[in-house]
Amino acid sequence: MSTDPGLGQEAAQLRAKLVRTLTDAGDLTDPAWQAAFEAVPRHACVPCFYDHAGRTIAADDPETRDQWLTAVHENRQLVTRRTAGSATSSSSMPSLMATMLEALQVADGMRVLEVGTGTGYNAALLAHRLGDDNVVTVDVSPDIAGLARERLAAIGHQPLVVTGDGAFGWPDKAPYDRIIVTCRLRAVPPALLRQLTEAGCILAPLGNALARIHRTGERTAEGVFLPGGAFFMPLRRGADDGQPTRRPGLPDTAGRPGRLPAALIADNDFRFLVSIAVPGLTWQYDLDEERKPTGARVWAPDGSRADLKADGTVAEAGPRNLWSLLEGAYDTFLGAGRPGPERYGVTIDADAQRVWLDSPRGPGWNLTH
Repeated sequence: MSTDPGLGQEAAQLRAKLVRTLTDAGDLTDPAWQAAFEAVPRHACVPCFYDHAGRTIAADDPETRDQWLTAVHENRQLVTRRTAGSATSSSSMPSLMATMLEALQVADGMRVLEVGTGTGYNAALLAHRLGDDNVVTVDVSPDIAGLARERLAAIGHQPLVVTGDGAFGWPDKAPYDRIIVTCRLRAVPPALLRQLTEAGCILAPLGNALARIHRTGERTAEGVFLPGGAFFMPLRRGADDGQPTRRPGLPDTAGRPGRLPAALIADNDFRFLVSIAVPGLTWQYDLDEERKPTGARVWAPDGSRADLKADGTVAEAGPRNLWSLLEGAYDTFLGAGRPGPERYGVTIDADAQRVWLDSPRGPGWNLTH
């Protein structure tokens, strides 16, 4: 970490400016969380990050020090770990962190489990708000957890930082009033539900949006999705998890006219539905001068893939007709009036987890099959 004697004061000024920005934008409204964001030094938790070209931007590098200091006090996601050339850990946008922390609806004395420690910055915010003894944070990587523990201690916080599979939570300190998940889930791990108090809730990214899920029984829960998108890296359960699937060979079949327009594949509301109905996809885009999609390649872990050309034709290959599935989601999306995430909910019982549109009796998608 940098030993720059003027860093603390400079960072405090930039932190106050970031808090004003988040407050003015309506992302940070609770005075208690405003105080936490103003007090907790993000720069101490993120001493370096990678830029879009993979170059390290660091506090202790004189050539990049100013760029680093500016970036860690902007409303930006910062990639903090790369594995085999791919991003596998990051510090989320402060606006998204603020949204999640306020949506958690904590009160003094509540106990919180965080799944996905990352840099430790979010755990520090929680510890400032609720006290070290009321915060547990778990990460699958011992390296990430160890660094976070050190950086938290350096800024005066000692929540319990543990290494483990986040899908299993941390039963030794259960039950928790709140569980916050900072990585994308395909479905809610049953162990997390069991570790909630009777009135507890989980806030987690399901697909590409945030779901607030309240426990209704030992193995049952119900929840709703919050407005807007939330794009997180997936839950990692081992050292090799979290890396994107490499693109298979493009389809060599003749194309057909596609019904899903290229412009819609960048629509956040549509992409949320896709993340639930056709999960696990990886995308590449062709962009025009205004950075709008004109074509795309998309593929799934099972080898299904599709190639949308600029002329609107699409070719498919693999075990599933992937673009046809996307067109089915497109029909649902248009037929329902282009719904945003706030019109969806989720119901969980011992046998299934189902996301539904508008009501539990409406169109739905099973997360566990």
